[in-house]
Amino acid sequence: MKSYAILITAILGVVLPFTCRAGTELKWTDAPEAVRATVLANGGSTGQTVDRENGKKNGLAVYEASVKDQKGETSDLVITEDGKLVETKHDAAADAAGEQRAARAKRILAGVKFSHPRDIDNTYLPLAKLKQDIIEGLEDGKKTRVERTLKPELHKIFKVAGQKVDSLCMEDRIFVGGVLEEVALDYFAQDDAGTVYYLGEDVDEFDENGKLAQHNPPDDAWLTGKDTPVPGVIMPAHPKVGDKFKSEDVSDKVDEVDEVVAVDETTTVPAGKFEHCVKIAEQIPGEGLEYKFYAPGVGVVRETPATGDELLISHTTQ
Repeated sequence: MKSYAILITAILGVVLPFTCRAGTELKWTDAPEAVRATVLANGGSTGQTVDRENGKKNGLAVYEASVKDQKGETSDLVITEDGKLVETKHDAAADAAGEQRAARAKRILAGVKFSHPRDIDNTYLPLAKLKQDIIEGLEDGKKTRVERTLKPELHKIFKVAGQKVDSLCMEDRIFVGGVLEEVALDYFAQDDAGTVYYLGEDVDEFDENGKLAQHNPPDDAWLTGKDTPVPGVIMPAHPKVGDKFKSEDVSDKVDEVDEVVAVDETTTVPAGKFEHCVKIAEQIPGEGLEYKFYAPGVGVVRETPATGDELLISHTTQ
């Protein structure tokens, strides 16, 4: 998960049961010429329908078209408006991945109760009492700043384990080189045993001029119950060395495997010296390991991506 919240403008409402991300069906002649050419070059036929998907990829509109290969097997072509084929999705693989996630959701949520999901008081992630954290540092040689603020007035309802779960919202405003790059809303809930779940994020990305460039990019934003049946686990109730879990389990691109690697670390940052920290290793596909340090009674105090180090500058509680 990028900082544990990289997110946006408030969108309130009930999340519907798990379905695929919907698109708009277009007539063949309404699809861009470059998209049609790519469809034809990859087994498609003139006159077939093409879907325009929600969101954009690298600032370009995204289209999807179903085609059959020489074996008669159906696959979906994902094409940007310039005609670039960015992905070929095979139904069998997608169905298998979906079934695996549904099975994980059933296993993770067996017997889980959410009596007071917004009262997040986990020792290592007590979000309910947070007012604001400021985290600064360097990543990829660029100065970064994250303003992480509790938004108790915002509510988004999720259906988790057959229960309606009201989430607690955190806003991350992310600056790179002094310029606002992203505003994100992250949604969390705690079960009765004390485990904290990550239920998804809404994301606004901005260009170098500070203007909104993209809302909810498909390879970034996601919501439990809409894009995946399984919520992420962000912090176990009683973390132990060797604990493994997924904070994001949405697709092959939005996926993160976490592991507790230490439970008694000491680290010193501008906000102070913190002892008995839980250290968690995070692995995202195609990226190096990132480590986060969670201090008792505080939460995240240090984040060390593969090419940087980001430190807690200030911590303000309610």
